Amino acid sequence: MEEMAIEPGMPVIGSDDHPVGRVEHRDGTYLKLARSEAASGGRYRWLPLALVAGIEAGGLRLSVTAADAAAAALDEDEAQRRMALDPDGRREFGQPDDGGPQAGRA
Repeated sequence: MEEMAIEPGMPVIGSDDHPVGRVEHRDGTYLKLARSEAASGGRYRWLPLALVAGIEAGGLRLSVTAADAAAAALDEDEAQRRMALDPDGRREFGQPDDGGPQAGRA
């Protein structure tokens, strides 16, 4: 996917014109949504950037409906689990690789 000008606060809209949330920032191959939105339940959610169809009228348009985006979103617990268990998980979320459990072993 080519680089898009994703800005904090941009609305994220499903292909059905229903709101999904607002951008907090880009995290690697994911779009981190603000936790202040009612749909978030006060928690961060991450959507795969692959779901973004494009930018239009100052917002991000998804290639899926808002309901499908909600089903595809990762919550904080799942994002942390992936970063902890998957050797490539931290990079997927734009985090530096900490070397994992094997770091420092000779």
